[in-house]
Amino acid sequence: MGIGDLLSYGRIGWGAVSGVDAFANALAQYSVKLVLRSKDIDAEAAADIVERAQAAVPRESGRLFGGIQAQLADGVWTVTASAINPRGRFEMDYAFLVEHGTQAGERGGRRGGTVAVGGRARAGAFNPETGRRYRVANANRTSARTHPGTQPQPYFYPAVDAVMEERGLRQAETLNEAL
Repeated sequence: MGIGDLLSYGRIGWGAVSGVDAFANALAQYSVKLVLRSKDIDAEAAADIVERAQAAVPRESGRLFGGIQAQLADGVWTVTASAINPRGRFEMDYAFLVEHGTQAGERGGRRGGTVAVGGRARAGAFNPETGRRYRVANANRTSARTHPGTQPQPYFYPAVDAVMEERGLRQAETLNEAL
């Protein structure tokens, strides 16, 4: 017997799968709920980073404390820390220096000495540490003022690391709850 014979005798029926549309709708709703929950978690994480960083930052002038902010742009949260020193000759953002500290050194620390250049010994025409050329008249000048350096005072990255770890756990919990 061929397929035509089976169809003519009515032995093969037609089957239909029901519920595909309902499943597709439920999946779409689930996706929307998951995205909205994820955005809420991201907003809370950004606010938490700001709060933790502000709690740990040293507060001498308050510029750095006020410069820790979270902003939403194009659906992405960005947390920044910024503090500009207006008193210096150059405007400089010192947030990085507080986080990582600075190295001790001498201001104007040019140290003269005899440097072999082109087969000749030249007295202090080049800085022996950096190799940069400077005027011979200033070759042996060192400043009486020194900078002792500053110890790192981490405030930003510890807050980011802790909150991002918690955020990952919350995202995983949200995914598991919804399933």
